[in-house]
Amino acid sequence: MTDWGIDWNALQDEVTRHLQALIRFETVNPPGNETPLAEYLAGVLRREGIAAEVVESAPGRGNLVARFRGRGHGRPLLLMAHSDVVSVERDKWTRDPFGGELVDGRVWGRGAVDTKGLVACELGVMLTIQRLGLPLERDLIFAVFADEEAGGQYGACWMWEHRRDLIDAEFAINEGGGMALTLGGQRFYLCQTGEKGAARLRLTARGQPGHASMPIPDTAMQHAARAILTLSTHTFPTVLTPTVTRFLHEIARALGGSVRQQIESALADPTWERLAALPLGPGERRLLYAMTRNTAVPTIVRGGHRINVIPSEVVVEVDGRILPGQEPEAFAAEVQRLVGPHVELELTTRGRGLEADPDSPLFRTISETMAELDPGARVVPYLIPGGTDAKCLPGITVYGFMPMRDHPEEFELAHAHDERISVSTLGFATRALFEIVTRFCAPRARSR
Repeated sequence: MTDWGIDWNALQDEVTRHLQALIRFETVNPPGNETPLAEYLAGVLRREGIAAEVVESAPGRGNLVARFRGRGHGRPLLLMAHSDVVSVERDKWTRDPFGGELVDGRVWGRGAVDTKGLVACELGVMLTIQRLGLPLERDLIFAVFADEEAGGQYGACWMWEHRRDLIDAEFAINEGGGMALTLGGQRFYLCQTGEKGAARLRLTARGQPGHASMPIPDTAMQHAARAILTLSTHTFPTVLTPTVTRFLHEIARALGGSVRQQIESALADPTWERLAALPLGPGERRLLYAMTRNTAVPTIVRGGHRINVIPSEVVVEVDGRILPGQEPEAFAAEVQRLVGPHVELELTTRGRGLEADPDSPLFRTISETMAELDPGARVVPYLIPGGTDAKCLPGITVYGFMPMRDHPEEFELAHAHDERISVSTLGFATRALFEIVTRFCAPRARSR
């Protein structure tokens, strides 16, 4: 590691303060209202002498972009995250979800993990590079997008379509990866190189209405209930994408012995029974399940208008997620066969999964950096069951990486009650991202 003369503790404190400020902007989407947060970031950057621009796709839907100019030896690297957050149930929280409180070494609030924490870390990287006056070989772009939680139509997708000149890059570092997984005494950092597509469905069940005091057969509620139960208990076929195959191969090579034999056996005959028997904890097994199949999870039910009336129509919203290489229409047809003819199905979103090649200079830089910061650790590619703004940037190789070494369980707090992130995670992630960026964008400065 190069001795930059950086006070990492002071930088950690600064990043923490910025995260607290970011959480206090209530950017729940909808409506988002991300412009005030974008203006805050622009102000911080401009005070340090970094040019920053806030681009609104619609009133209140602000996207932040800042850029360091390099010597043009390679296309830019993009540091990206999003500023909007999902809604909260305030009465289920221990603390104010928009208070940004620092308690027992953790910052509490909606977005602490997803992804205002990453915004703060990437901001810390930009500020540190500016203060050191590092010359870059390629441009470095910092972009904080609106609207990721609702699909990106006012954020990354809009920017790619209308202001691509501001964000176009060769590679990007995004959310979605970096959690540490310990298996057989070996630490692995998961770098997101693939993600599933969102193929969401609306199921409509219909039947005869009537007075609830007089039960009747074949009601809309019964049809909807059968569909919900069917999807909630169905296991879709096991499919190994190239990302997941490589993920398992690399773990097998690192661990060796009987574990390697067990993984190789599962790869040769990839049934869920064989994969479930691998020596994984409950959380890792749940993740592997979602990584190796399409899923259709009922999440919202609407129907009925009075307690004593049997409804004629019940609507069920289903969060469908499909693997890279799968088509939304084929998935919808499969779900229709499962729920049967008494339920009408509509495909409401048609997102496709994606995979990025991990054989690249940036992935190697991430791996080499983490091996020095955390000796013995390995970086492996993996597929996240959800989706990110990467889908909006088809011309960019996007990796998800915010390393969580000491508290990998914090990754599970995204969208949860009492979302929070540790100060030590912020500090470690900021240093790791700074080292990755400078190795990749400023190799000459490092060699001095």
